[in-house]
Amino acid sequence: MNFKRTEPIKTYKNPAFQRGFLLKKLYSSFFSHFISLFGCTKPNHKDLLLNKLIAEKSEYDGYLIDRPNGLHRMQGYTQTDSSFGIIAVHGYYPSDWPTKGFEWVVPMKDFAQLERPVWWFRHNWFDCPDSSIAYLKSQIETLIHHNHHLDSLWVIGHSLGGLIVSSFAEQWDNDFPVTVHAIAAPLKGMSRQLDECEPKERNIYLINKSVRYIQWRTDYKQDGAFKHLEKDPQDVILKNGKYVLLPKTWNERRLGHTLSIQWVMDQLH
Repeated sequence: MNFKRTEPIKTYKNPAFQRGFLLKKLYSSFFSHFISLFGCTKPNHKDLLLNKLIAEKSEYDGYLIDRPNGLHRMQGYTQTDSSFGIIAVHGYYPSDWPTKGFEWVVPMKDFAQLERPVWWFRHNWFDCPDSSIAYLKSQIETLIHHNHHLDSLWVIGHSLGGLIVSSFAEQWDNDFPVTVHAIAAPLKGMSRQLDECEPKERNIYLINKSVRYIQWRTDYKQDGAFKHLEKDPQDVILKNGKYVLLPKTWNERRLGHTLSIQWVMDQLH
């Protein structure tokens, strides 16, 4: 590649210094040009607007996921009752998954129709579950502290998010009323865990009595995330909670891992 010099370059008595200066200037020019053409960095959205949620899969731009970790309140819709809030917690995504967060677009739009405040909890799915559970708990405590208009919350998690909210339901000992929904969640434990994470294989969940808890189980042989497993990873004993088994099909479609969120939202409306 030929680079045309468009301005005089200063000369220096030390030839080695001069060569280094020239190389640095050329590299900087090339790198800036590359970034401007190909846009290597992903957007880091600070807003969460209903009209920016793209429901067409081929056009989805990662809007829900491409943002900092933490709670993000959705705006851009009518909110007639702010006393009851909803928090959505996403699951795990492989690094090369092209549509991270897309399975939540329609449910988030459905939430808006309830005209209640809605928050999206973005977390690092490569973190150890214990870290994400503690982070969610602290974020919810802060949310309640700064939003005195709230008198109750729904916390809804899918897949890994369902595991996170289920463990949160065990730990929540606050008098503030919380209802937890865990959808298509591998509550027996995660196979995709970092070496430094404490290995956990669970068979029993003891839900805190201050929490209303419902687990929504897919037919695991119909669930693309679970069907390769010998046993259903959703099959655990729930103390102070209950579970609902989803049908195999819905509207003539296989009711699998991602569609399960929409089915549950349809039941909760």
